[in-house]
Amino acid sequence: MQWRKRINLVLTLGALAWFTPVAFATAQPQQVTSDETQAWHDLQHLAADAMAGRATGSAGSVLAQQYLQRRFAELGLHPVGDDYLQPFSFHEGFSEKHGVNVLGMRRGCGQPARYIVVTAHYDHLKPRGKKIFNGADDNASGVAGLLYLAAKTQQSCPLYSYLFLATDAEELGLDGAKAFMAKPPVALDAIVLNINLDMISRGESNQRLYLAGKKQLPQLVKFAELAQTPLKLTLAHDGRQSSLGRRSQPPVDWSNASDHAVFRKAGIPFLYFGVDVHPQYHTPQDDWQRIDPQYFFAALRLIEQSRRWLETLPPQTFQKSSNN
Repeated sequence: MQWRKRINLVLTLGALAWFTPVAFATAQPQQVTSDETQAWHDLQHLAADAMAGRATGSAGSVLAQQYLQRRFAELGLHPVGDDYLQPFSFHEGFSEKHGVNVLGMRRGCGQPARYIVVTAHYDHLKPRGKKIFNGADDNASGVAGLLYLAAKTQQSCPLYSYLFLATDAEELGLDGAKAFMAKPPVALDAIVLNINLDMISRGESNQRLYLAGKKQLPQLVKFAELAQTPLKLTLAHDGRQSSLGRRSQPPVDWSNASDHAVFRKAGIPFLYFGVDVHPQYHTPQDDWQRIDPQYFFAALRLIEQSRRWLETLPPQTFQKSSNN
């Protein structure tokens, strides 16, 4: 379907009432903020048919890059170097491929020489014939979450400096994250944490959101106990875990499921937020119309709550780990 450039707030709120599931009907919904409305707009825009799945090297990928550059500028993020775009090369089999990460920085006020890297991959799958894989949950939702966190750090200067990294070629082998780590814009020992967002908008019937990373950051157990959320925040095992008992779906290896795996292997602590595999995963039916906005907004609030919680922890909390 064709996407309109600007979403009308009244229509958005009307859509929320239409999409709100029974699971949230008994709870008092929070008022939707302008940042959440913008995140919903970002998700829909990135998952539009015009971007045709945002596959690495495609015309849709270029459209996504242009959109992200515009949003980074609106959010006051500074380019690292001359441009937000960070091209890289990688190999797929015997072929050399080219990808483009999108990177922006927010300077912190308390510990500006220490960095938190927020990652979300913007690439998805190329069309197959006339079938478009829009990847609304995977991972337009995570990129919208990245932009949401950037907006929050714009409103109040954060303790740490932040690098907001929208990665390319995640679907092909985490190649965007690997390229970033191979040539980091800051010293690796200055990176204290990775927050990775990949598929954060489809809680399905159990309204569950997974959080991985407790092996390197055991304080997550305390956060999970204190977090106030209508979602079921579940600490995922750092090893393999079956996906909701569905025998038809492969088990989820949470420690290697997305870009945070590259940071983990470098010994950098990480927080990985994501949902379980659902029936529309990697299918043409992963569209924004299947997303429950109330769940998505609750996930955004929880992720921002975790970011603020992290900034209350002493710096020695974020020690590099030699255990991969």
